[in-house]
Amino acid sequence: MKGLNAPRLVIGSALVALSSIGTVFAETIEKEKSYDFDNKVHYYQTKIGEDNYKIEIQSDDYKHFANQSMFLLRHADRLCRGRTFMLKVLEGVQEYERFPTKPRAYQPPLNVLLQCETPEKKEK
Repeated sequence: MKGLNAPRLVIGSALVALSSIGTVFAETIEKEKSYDFDNKVHYYQTKIGEDNYKIEIQSDDYKHFANQSMFLLRHADRLCRGRTFMLKVLEGVQEYERFPTKPRAYQPPLNVLLQCETPEKKEK
């Protein structure tokens, strides 16, 4: 009877080991919180792939709206190291009024996907 349970034990321990490997890889993507002192912007940055990022800029007031937009363009250029990039806005574009007449509702953070163009390899 002991000989029949040994293969089950080996198979069970192998499945547990493989499932823990998947968990370790799933936790490697981290959301990094940062602050840009030049533009006074709080943001989260997540590296999704080799040249792909998700950037979440924390919403602020009307005065900082231009700073957030300028920060996004400069930060994208820096991450892509001067290469061409594409920004896809997921949510959080604020309306801009010169003189708001009523209190504005809570604005969600600006969520953007950044994709850097991969450099073309020269063929020999």
